[in-house]
Amino acid sequence: MPFFESKEQLMDVFDRFWELAKQETEVMEKLTKSEVVVRFDITQPEVQVTINFRDPGPDGEIGTLLYDSDVEPEIVVWSTSETTLKFWQGKLKTTVAMAKGQIKMKGSIAKALGLLSKIKPLYTIFPNVLREKGLDDLII
Repeated sequence: MPFFESKEQLMDVFDRFWELAKQETEVMEKLTKSEVVVRFDITQPEVQVTINFRDPGPDGEIGTLLYDSDVEPEIVVWSTSETTLKFWQGKLKTTVAMAKGQIKMKGSIAKALGLLSKIKPLYTIFPNVLREKGLDDLII
């Protein structure tokens, strides 16, 4: 199964993904209203990805992407990079993955599941970024 080769590769993909995701203004407006901070604790490779819709970033914008941040999350999601790849490509049934232990969550599960419908339009962006980066082998 596919997974990121390194923390740097994962971060490079997520940086580009987030750059494009922020252009989806309707999605970003909905997420900004949620005022949520979600941290993804990813293994294989080890990296923490935090998406902050509560606090303004350095340039005053809401919806910042941070790595290994000390910002206190409202929701924490644990998964492998393989599961993360499936998730951001819309190929993961989150509730089934939770039942199987492929994803573990801490915090408001109801709020986390409520965010899923808001982020669905972003699922088409992720495989395009993988293609752009020459990582077709990570497309599921």
